[in-house]
Order: sequence, then structure tokens, then C-alpha cells
Amino acid sequence: MSINSFTYSLPIEIENALVHLIAKWGESEKIKRIWEKDASVWTSDDEAKWLGWLDIVDDELGDLKKYRAFASDIKSAGFEHVLLMGMGGSSLCPEVLAMTFGKTHFHILDSTDPAQVKTVESKLDLAKTLFIVASKSGSTLEPNCFKQYFFDRVSQISNEAGKQFVAITDPGSKMEKVATDDGFRHIFYGKPEIGGRFSALSAFGLVAAVSMGLEAEYFWKSAKKMIGACRDRDARSNPGALLGL
Repeated sequence: MSINSFTYSLPIEIENALVHLIAKWGESEKIKRIWEKDASVWTSDDEAKWLGWLDIVDDELGDLKKYRAFASDIKSAGFEHVLLMGMGGSSLCPEVLAMTFGKTHFHILDSTDPAQVKTVESKLDLAKTLFIVASKSGSTLEPNCFKQYFFDRVSQISNEAGKQFVAITDPGSKMEKVATDDGFRHIFYGKPEIGGRFSALSAFGLVAAVSMGLEAEYFWKSAKKMIGACRDRDARSNPGALLGL
């Protein structure tokens, strides 16, 4: 079995249904049309506006220096903990990465439950923590509440609280303005053409990866191998299409 593939075993009824569906996908060239951002694969509405994730790896590889500079900056600053604050798609990829690579210094807050907030805070040295606020729209209530709470807490021990904060948001959002006004250390921008659940290979996943100590270039180049596999127009040998079907 090649590295970018998988095997499966299904009951005969489901296997037959899958074979039929694969044949229909081949006849209608759906894989080819998806990569061409053909909205008629779905409803012919505005889906084409949300397919930026298909091109994101090549786009972000062009910004590799930016991520390496960020990694160098936070390392030299001596941060010992990282707290990412976000909801849904903004925190799912970071959570998977932290669990996969065992990054115990990386924490995620995605609940406004006071007990959970306090539990997370108890694990941090506030003076040595980098806070990442992740919100595409910049108007989601929960990350805004997290930001304000911890910004106030850090302000109690530092006159430059903003130097411990990073924002990941879409251009022109309310969070961009907050981050600018509060003197955040960095602002990274997402792509408006990518929905939160598809943002793992954009800044929403990569800023988290880099802050954990992972190498951005390796992350993207590994993804490019899978992209190649997922361009295969035969769904039988396309791991992405096969898993989806």
C-alpha cells in the first residue's frame, strides 16, 4: 500500500453501493470539476467562492519566510506556554496537532465554562505565555471574551500586554482592528475564500503548528504529496474522494 492511500473492508451491500457511486463520479468527472472549482458539482450557487483551500498550500509556501520569522521571534522571546483561543474550525486543527505530536505546552480554550477557563489558566505562567486569538470573522463571542479576559489578566502584570498576543483573522475583521489598537505582537490573515472547517493548511493551522515548534515547510510539503494523490481522477485510487464517498 502506498503512503497516501488506505484500505477498507465493507459489508457487501455497502460495497456494491460504493462501486456504483464511484462509477457515477467517474462518468460525471466530479473530481476534475472540483479541482476546476466548478460550482455545479454542488448547487451552482456560490460554492466556487469557498474553494480557496484547493490552492492554499502553494499560496502559503510563498509566505514561508513569514512563518520562519515568527518561529524565531517567539523562541527568542522565551515563551514557555501557548494558549490558542478559538471555536470550531479555528481550533480543531491546532487541537489535532497538539494531541498528535504531544505538545503539552500548547493549550486550547474553546469553552466559556468558567471552570474550564480557570483550569486552563492554572496551567499557565501568564508572564511567559503566548496567547493566540483565532477568529475568522473577528466577531465570534467566545474568542472575543477569551481575549478580553486574558488581556486584562496580563495587563495586571505587564505594561505591554499586547506583546504576548497574536491574532489570526480575515482581513478587515473586527479582530484585526482590536489587534492593531492593542499592539498585538503579530497579526496573521486567513483567506476569506476558505471556510473555518477547511482552514487547517491556512494561517489558522500553520500559526499553531509553528508555535508548537513544528516546521512549516515540512507540514506543507507533506500536504502537497496528498494533494497529488487527491488529484487522481479515478475515485478508486483517490484517497480523499474515496474517504468522502
